Amino acid sequence: MTREAKVDIAKHKNAQWQIFLFNMQTSYDKSDKAFWTHLSRIYKSRSLPFYKLSEGTKIISTQEGITNELFQYYSEQFKVPAVDGSNEHEGQIDRKYKEMVNRLSVLNDSVEKTSTTEITRIIKTLKPKKSAGLDLVSKFIIKKLPPSYIECLAKCFNTWLNGCRYPDDWKIAKIITLNKLKSGIPKCEQTRPISLLATHSKLFEKVLLLRIRHWAETNRLVPPEQSGFRPKCLLPTRVLSIYQEVKNNMAANIPTFALYVDYQKAYDRVWHAALICKLEEMGLPLNLLKMTNSWLKDRKAYVEYGEITSKIFNINIGLPQGSSLSPYLFIVFHSDLTNYLAAHSYHLFADDQCVLIKPPIMKKLGSMIDYLEKEGTR
Repeated sequence: MTREAKVDIAKHKNAQWQIFLFNMQTSYDKSDKAFWTHLSRIYKSRSLPFYKLSEGTKIISTQEGITNELFQYYSEQFKVPAVDGSNEHEGQIDRKYKEMVNRLSVLNDSVEKTSTTEITRIIKTLKPKKSAGLDLVSKFIIKKLPPSYIECLAKCFNTWLNGCRYPDDWKIAKIITLNKLKSGIPKCEQTRPISLLATHSKLFEKVLLLRIRHWAETNRLVPPEQSGFRPKCLLPTRVLSIYQEVKNNMAANIPTFALYVDYQKAYDRVWHAALICKLEEMGLPLNLLKMTNSWLKDRKAYVEYGEITSKIFNINIGLPQGSSLSPYLFIVFHSDLTNYLAAHSYHLFADDQCVLIKPPIMKKLGSMIDYLEKEGTR
């Protein structure tokens, strides 16, 4: 393909994107569905199945061998994080967490009870997917259950809420893996883990999410610039805000530097001790704190590939993938990050960040560019 053709294609794509954003901005339908449908046509790539795994100089082709390699890799990823004794901050968090666990162990309090009405409302929001976790129950089946079963669920949920205890059987995840590569034989680190949790667990997590979200939103802990996993806050809103701000700056002949931040394994690297200590400092009621700690600790998982299932291993770090509670706790945990972005404009969607830096208005464009380079690399 010639250079001119590539330039023309890039210009055409940019023009189509501008038209799409303009139409989204002027349309009454700013729903997530329309936005993601458009993006999926452009960016969504299918994950290819893999039947072999590369490990060093070896090529593994048996289901048992692949399962064992994936087990070794992922069990290593979720080991207990080592605390650096020479780091005063890490040592302080570790000590405080141990003290907090002792305090919570003798706490005699309960979390607000749920009801059949609340659970029914939650079930209605579930997508009728047929994939199942360890409990072998799918969301499709849950949506078909009679009212008498929901009454039984409410009694079970309230028993655990009363004791601030999360059931151990629901803390086990089934991990299946997808191929990140478009061609070739992947290594373990080139696979994407998908955790399937017990469907009943997801219902209980949504009950907890409603209570934690009420606390966070009431105390205005999450910045308004955060659009991820919050009611009535959509990704199109955040994208259009960035688009409009840059457009306004361009109209005023002000150059704008956009800095995008994407954390590697953001949810997988959350230190449990730091999260619990941070939530306590932020004022999370102790009953919800005890419940959150019970939800986090002693989690386990196993890998399934083809017909083979690995041994169960412990998960000692990170937030559970596939949980509705994980992304919200993540944004609360990092809610004060905006305090360190100075006076610059910023936009957040879950763990994705965009910082827009514009210089003071100066006579010379070169001076403004120098300012952007300095601020953007600080």
